[in-house]
Amino acid sequence: MMLNAKKLKLSSKKSMVIVLTAISLMAVGLTAGTTVLNSVEPTIAQADTWDYTLIHVEFDKRNDDVSYKDLKFANINIKPGQTRTFSMPKFAGFTPLYKTIKITESKTGAGITSNLDHKWVFYSQVATSKKTTTKPKVDPVKYATKKLSKQVKLAPGHNFFSHVPGSKYSYKTTHYGNTYKGRTVKVNMSAKRPGTKTPYYRVVIGKKTIGWIYGGALVNVTTYKTVKKTATVIAKPTNNFYNHVTSSIYATKLTHYGKTYKNKKVTINMQGTRQGTKTPYYRCAVNGKNIGWIYGGALSNVR
Repeated sequence: MMLNAKKLKLSSKKSMVIVLTAISLMAVGLTAGTTVLNSVEPTIAQADTWDYTLIHVEFDKRNDDVSYKDLKFANINIKPGQTRTFSMPKFAGFTPLYKTIKITESKTGAGITSNLDHKWVFYSQVATSKKTTTKPKVDPVKYATKKLSKQVKLAPGHNFFSHVPGSKYSYKTTHYGNTYKGRTVKVNMSAKRPGTKTPYYRVVIGKKTIGWIYGGALVNVTTYKTVKKTATVIAKPTNNFYNHVTSSIYATKLTHYGKTYKNKKVTINMQGTRQGTKTPYYRCAVNGKNIGWIYGGALSNVR
């Protein structure tokens, strides 16, 4: 929106009328006293002194709806040969290009001029900023309190972070995973990210929080003990022999197929029980030679 002022017209005979429209000030007439801005349309009258300056203002609302308002300065005191500075009229919601206007009365008192004669004087609408409310960032991660024991794999492949990657929080590395490889640790919280099956775990050692680590770096705790037992491989085993207990801290590889030893008697020299699994794993040997670890469900007559 812009405020326009048209050309000023001066009348002699010690009275004057200044009309502003179309955003132009052309010779402003002023007289004795203090500047008063009156939003009521004044009556233009002849007077013995220069009492009135009428400013005719056009408000352009940018939608072809144009309204007009007459504003009056009264009793502005200025002497022959004198130059005075006045503030530009104020209009709510607008700001003028020029903040002040300098008015000069000729030395003979025959007329006045201003520093804004023949200049375009714009009033521009004050920009109003829209207040935007920032919604709190929603954390897509779902958390749950836990009380677990886990072991860090010997080759974890992941590090510990201050927060879960992909959550609403920024994060940084707190510890390298390898620093705690093979260690038994406590988990006091899990975090599940959308679209993923494996959670993150918050790990604690003693009273110290180590950080969040991807669940694939941790395994359930396996406990071992030495035993002297014998058993028989069942006729149709669905499990095989491996160099370590599967899903333990160790990387595993196949040593023998279970069916290779079907119905054969084996000796057992070590037992491994994985947390969360009732049936243990057994390390088996044939003729004094270790053939690997196998899930206990593939053996019968263990004693």
